[in-house]
Amino acid sequence: MATKSHLNINEASKLCGLSPSVLRIWELRYNWPAPMRRANGYRAYSQPQVEELKRMAELVKAGLPISSLIVEAMPRWPAANPNAGRKTLAATRSIARPADRQVAQLQGDLIDAVENRQASLVKEVLQRCVWQVRPVDEVQSFFVPTMVGIAELAQSQRTLAGVEELRALILLRCDQLMRPFNKHQDDTLWVYPIAERDHALATMVAVLLNQRGHAAKPWIDSVLPTVGPVLAVSEDGFEGLPSFGARLVGRLSPLGEEEATSLLEVVGDASLPWHAEVV
Repeated sequence: MATKSHLNINEASKLCGLSPSVLRIWELRYNWPAPMRRANGYRAYSQPQVEELKRMAELVKAGLPISSLIVEAMPRWPAANPNAGRKTLAATRSIARPADRQVAQLQGDLIDAVENRQASLVKEVLQRCVWQVRPVDEVQSFFVPTMVGIAELAQSQRTLAGVEELRALILLRCDQLMRPFNKHQDDTLWVYPIAERDHALATMVAVLLNQRGHAAKPWIDSVLPTVGPVLAVSEDGFEGLPSFGARLVGRLSPLGEEEATSLLEVVGDASLPWHAEVV
């Protein structure tokens, strides 16, 4: 039987091991692959495209983030390396280790637990941090790796059961850590969450910035802030972002998608990465 020159999305999906929705999302977000369209508008994938999809699926399932593999609508294949992809949370593991050996060991336990999708162990480590480490280490060495790790797992289509409980735990603790910084200043930066699930990220970022000496507050209100600079934060894109005009001084996501600043940049640089003018 002759091999078909072009396959529909369901046929391509079965061959490469990726769901049709993933193929549509990749095409929408990264403009790759770009299958031809038939007269009826349906996608038609060529055999070479399917082979590339198979290879890409293997890399993503090995833990490499798709955003690093597709650049300007073209695949960026990693160099041949027998060790490539064995550690699935490359961005998370790039976060600086604490100087204290015990704290560093605890951070390693946390990242291993996230990588192995052991949500109950992640929760246990986060709870231990409350009495075992300083608040500044608690945020940048534990909460940040957790949020970045969750994002990396999601990016490689690996689910972490109990992720909502982890977000709730981080939000509760960061609400407590925000109390010393609740006084409003003229140059306070509003950290605006795009969706309800981004409240934990917004509050954590506000705490982190205050610990670095930058006045910031999470905006957890149904009414939009009318004055002051705004930093938008999201775990899943910025669709639906209100128009803040010149007051919008930046965007932030755990991994820095859509030209946003990443949490890694904030942790790695003590200076404010946004030029926040009071408006």
